[in-house]
Amino acid sequence: MRAILLTVAACLLAGCISSNRLREAHCLAATMMDTLQAKNDLKSAEDAWRAIQQARFERSRPGQHPSSPLNLISDRNLVSGAISLVPRYAEGAANRPRELDEERALYGHVQVRYRESTEWYGRLVHRVQTRLEEDDMLYPVLGMLATSPGIVFYPLVRWNVRSVLWEGVDPDAEDDPVQIFCTARLEQEIHGLHP
Repeated sequence: MRAILLTVAACLLAGCISSNRLREAHCLAATMMDTLQAKNDLKSAEDAWRAIQQARFERSRPGQHPSSPLNLISDRNLVSGAISLVPRYAEGAANRPRELDEERALYGHVQVRYRESTEWYGRLVHRVQTRLEEDDMLYPVLGMLATSPGIVFYPLVRWNVRSVLWEGVDPDAEDDPVQIFCTARLEQEIHGLHP
């Protein structure tokens, strides 16, 4: 009878913990969609920027002199798989038209959003993978110990597995950065506010 009660208690404990796992899985799906959207936005911004630069180049071509301050140099920087072309001016920032600064700021904002989204996506993938590894290790042990008096050692086994997998960090803590991010991200989705 005690073994059955301990098994039920362990299952309830696992059920309580699974709410964080469920939130992380939903957060991973939402962040994956954010990352794809940010990647599409980045590509669209690059394409639009290239088209604008080409149009400016074509407009200025008939009257262009070799000493023109505008030198469009391809600066190929890999930014998370994307190639960006950055305008260079021979005489410094004072000669840049204001609209170019606005374009760079807008493009920089899109780049930052893509980089942040990709970083959080990677952290969430790692978190979900670690949770699955933890489950793969603990559930067979729980099943084996549930029918014997050895169930009393399950909390010790669980603590050992968690301390090794999570390197002493509690992934279920309220101040955990991933938990905070997921809570905020899912609240945005509930209220219809997408980043």
